[in-house]
Amino acid sequence: MRTFIAPRPAHFVRCLTAATALASLGLLTACGGGSKPAEDAADNGVASVATPSGAPSQTAVQVERPLIRPDTTEEEEWRLGQVYQDCQAQHGLAKYMLKNDDGSWKGYKGGNDELYKAALKACASKEPETLPDRVSKEDPNWKDKYRQWISCMQSHGIAAEPTWDSPGYYALAHARFPTASQEKWVKKCEADAYVAK
Repeated sequence: MRTFIAPRPAHFVRCLTAATALASLGLLTACGGGSKPAEDAADNGVASVATPSGAPSQTAVQVERPLIRPDTTEEEEWRLGQVYQDCQAQHGLAKYMLKNDDGSWKGYKGGNDELYKAALKACASKEPETLPDRVSKEDPNWKDKYRQWISCMQSHGIAAEPTWDSPGYYALAHARFPTASQEKWVKKCEADAYVAK
């Protein structure tokens, strides 16, 4: 049995190569501390900026990546993918990337894996994520929703199998890709499983 891992059938996801290799980039934030006592500020009649007390916080901020919802159009998915790949190109990866005939980015072709990893890290906040990906990080009941998505697709003849380590994707048993008439069920089933009613 040959099994293929397949994302939702959208242009963006088809043209990305291994761009989901790194985790999201966390930004550091600095939190300001206390201020002068009220009586000190009141005696000169001028509002002033308080000086921070203590060192900046080392707590990482979770960056919310662009979300590809079930109702996102293929054109918008493509645009989000191009923004992400443009960022990679701007971080020195351009000469290691393939282009489509229309000049848009196709993806990384290889040749400088260190630079590729650095570009992925620098652009992590621009990498689009699917609703199942986001839900798997935020909802403790994500596995039930993921099972529902897979079961729904299977009920419409799609040979989908779960990939528990990559919940935004599913495996295709025997390399049976969804037909054109079945593709609509991938997004419909995703919406049924993940979008609150």
